[in-house]
Amino acid sequence: MQTSRKALPLALGLALGFGIVGGTSADTKVSNPQATSLRESLTRGVAPPATKADTAGGQFRADGVAVTLYNPAYRVKKAATTPAATARDFVASQATQLGLDPAALASLVVTSERNDADFTVVRLQQQAAGLPVYGSDIAVTVAKDGRILYVASNTINGVVATSRKSQAVDQQQALDRARAYLGVSGFTNLDAQLVAFVDKTGTHTAWKVRGRPQDGPKGDWELLIDSGSGEVLRAEDKAFYATDGTGFVFRPDPLSSTKSSYGSAGYKDNNDADSSQLTAARVRVTLKDLAQSGSRYSLSGPYAVCVDFDAPLDKACPVQSTPAFEFTRGNLYFEAVNAYYHIDTFLRYVNQTLGIKALPYQYTGGVQYDPHGESGDDNSSYSSSSGRLTFGQGGVDDAEDADVVIHELGHGIHDWVTNGGLSQQEGLSEGTGDYLAAAYSRDFNQWSPSDAQYHWVYNWDGHNEFWGGRVTNWNVGRTYAQARGAEIHTAGQYWASCNLVARDAIGAQAMDKAFLKGLSMTNSSTNQKAAAQAVLTAASALGYSNAQLTAIGNAYNKSCTYGVTVPQKS
Repeated sequence: MQTSRKALPLALGLALGFGIVGGTSADTKVSNPQATSLRESLTRGVAPPATKADTAGGQFRADGVAVTLYNPAYRVKKAATTPAATARDFVASQATQLGLDPAALASLVVTSERNDADFTVVRLQQQAAGLPVYGSDIAVTVAKDGRILYVASNTINGVVATSRKSQAVDQQQALDRARAYLGVSGFTNLDAQLVAFVDKTGTHTAWKVRGRPQDGPKGDWELLIDSGSGEVLRAEDKAFYATDGTGFVFRPDPLSSTKSSYGSAGYKDNNDADSSQLTAARVRVTLKDLAQSGSRYSLSGPYAVCVDFDAPLDKACPVQSTPAFEFTRGNLYFEAVNAYYHIDTFLRYVNQTLGIKALPYQYTGGVQYDPHGESGDDNSSYSSSSGRLTFGQGGVDDAEDADVVIHELGHGIHDWVTNGGLSQQEGLSEGTGDYLAAAYSRDFNQWSPSDAQYHWVYNWDGHNEFWGGRVTNWNVGRTYAQARGAEIHTAGQYWASCNLVARDAIGAQAMDKAFLKGLSMTNSSTNQKAAAQAVLTAASALGYSNAQLTAIGNAYNKSCTYGVTVPQKS
């Protein structure tokens, strides 16, 4: 790797979670970060102090500031008030505990409210001279009776309001700097806004540039560029990637539905060729709510929309004169149909059956996905800037395996229910994607618990010559402490495994609802234990019985070792 001054430090090249790169000066340039696996090194910015105290009441930083509060003893004093007013009153009453000085407290603004039937999640953000403080986020969950159920907080210390008048670097110059830094000709899904960014040298007024490069490094990049000096303060790839290859999908994949093994006669990728076995493994399904324009039908509906937006632009989204989209897996359009069906089916389950609103906030309509993207690489991603899913074609075509489709969709759901507050601490979002994917596959009732494949994720896409896949019994014989020390994809297996134990104990729909409701309470700094406590808090708020709460607690504390507090109803 070449830079204009010296090579930046390299860290783990990650394929399924976002990574970070950092520059140290305005003339630092990365020629191709993806090619050199430069995905997770950070040279600027202040990371939150590590969590030191982990108590029954919450988690606290080394400086005593609360990161998470579990069911704090607070109830609104006024009989009739809004959730936002309640959240503000609570934060004001606990300003010192949350690390907010008077100026920071006065600067808080409400950025969103997620209103569910059972509680409201109010999100607040610090401001400096009218600019949002980068990284600040306080999510306060307010019950209908005014109780505070859960708080996830990430406050930024040392913010100093700076003048916005002397900006030597305007928006266009910031965009030019971002292009030069990444070595690209331009971006799609481009957005730029001024923010206040705090690092060890102080508070900067900076341009936050988000976009997906048209060439050069792949990803969904966010760069912070000092508006006074033009220095690149921070660069981060925020895309969520699938590891090394994916798979062919049927219901949910050709191996699970036929109880076959990869490599047996007819059950190999074989460069996307048809076989009599794979053709026989297909299942005819109903594709709901397809768009019709005149006599032409397309894979476009309220929950899923096929869009050919990423290279290769191979017209992989069929538009035809019949609503019968019936292809073998060797056909160009097979992956588009499989992805549409599984995205549509799962989002109907989440939104209609579970009653949890989970759709992109980035645009109106169904989830936009490209079944043949990533320039043909063995990789897939969810982009938080665009709200889109991209599936690669290397190895087993990713959009053929429901586990890959639902995993990437799981990143999106995590992003949407937290209004952009997705956390990758301890691989939380990786584990969320694996949990939802494995749960979806298990509900087809094909493998039994005694089968090794029952505990696999990516049955068709992984566990083969392309990559090893992942498992959902990773908790067995391991502790939370071991998971915390692992890289994010490995650590995510612990989160997925623990929640699947709880799902087996209380039932699919009950656990899925508590899981997603709890996830909606969290923010971008939430770790696995804090998320587990949020799930229990949500289950209690949903009116689950003591037996159900105990079962979830046993999964978290006995089958796993989170050490969370289990609420009980009197």
